[in-house]
Amino acid sequence: MKILDKSTWKRREHFEFFSQCDEPFFGLVTEIDCTKAYQISKENKQSFFAYYLHKSILAVNLVEELRYRIDGDNINIYEEIHASTTIGREDETFGFTFVPFDKDFEIFNNSLKEEIEGVRDSEGLRMNDNAAKVNVVHYSSIPWTTFTGLTHARNYKIEDSAPKITFGKMFQKEDKRIMNIAIYVHHALADGFHVAKYLDYFHKLMNGEQIDL
Repeated sequence: MKILDKSTWKRREHFEFFSQCDEPFFGLVTEIDCTKAYQISKENKQSFFAYYLHKSILAVNLVEELRYRIDGDNINIYEEIHASTTIGREDETFGFTFVPFDKDFEIFNNSLKEEIEGVRDSEGLRMNDNAAKVNVVHYSSIPWTTFTGLTHARNYKIEDSAPKITFGKMFQKEDKRIMNIAIYVHHALADGFHVAKYLDYFHKLMNGEQIDL
């Protein structure tokens, strides 16, 4: 981790402006073509959820602005951002997880499987030290329905600048498999350009393209 030098930062004025907002997050909801990604995951006998979660966190780590976090008066730049995703249980509740980032899918997937088992063998939200980490993306999935808009519960008393990404139910649209995705980011740290950059990386990685970190 290193601290951003705001004195030479091209977005310094943007940061100062949007930091004063009562709600500094902005969000974008769009669709992702998952046709090829779903095919790849099934051909490799991989969980589609694990596949797209891994491609998403890879894409996040490719966009420097999505690795920024506000820490008081400083902006920390983290070398790696990890996945904190909700996992559902049979009793219709969910718990939080912490899945360490790894470029290797199998390593990432093994960590995810352990966390999924941990959630299903527990009760409540699983609030622990990992739940308080800031170098994460807060992920959630709504696999039961599609959506065209999304909001988040927020506690304005707690400093929070971690992006929030939500995936919806995959559905058929003509001859394609489509999935909704909502991404919310702190506007003092990133703009629509950076969200679009993430989405471009995500789509390419989903389709099997190799992009070096």
